[in-house]
Amino acid sequence: MDQKNGYYIDGKKQAIELLQQLEGDERNKLLNNIALRNAPMARELSERSYSFRDLLNADDETLERITQVTTPAIIGLALYLTPKSFQRRMLTIMPRDRAEQAFNIMSRDLSSKRQECLKAQNKILSNAIELSRKNIIRLQA
Repeated sequence: MDQKNGYYIDGKKQAIELLQQLEGDERNKLLNNIALRNAPMARELSERSYSFRDLLNADDETLERITQVTTPAIIGLALYLTPKSFQRRMLTIMPRDRAEQAFNIMSRDLSSKRQECLKAQNKILSNAIELSRKNIIRLQA
């Protein structure tokens, strides 16, 4: 707490925000340098610095595994806010019946449900991080 100005500086939060702004190679280089001094901290920062937009560049196998552990309704909500090309890609990866369920959700007018869509993206991201912890997928920035 800075007594003079009355605010608290959260270094971990600031580091996460910085990492979220960096592109893949820059982020990985910084995390590798942190890992040399403090591996658990680097792992935590890495996990907490991922954003849903990182999944836009994930390979098909990674996305397929994520969709297997996520309900189609959540996927549909999350896809509503993504580019059409990513929507098509995700739906193509999924089994037809699950893809149709997700498509039915994302085809609705969800413009007033932005917060729910963002929560769905966060749920998918947390599923991805959990799969990464179990070494089922490898997340990359």
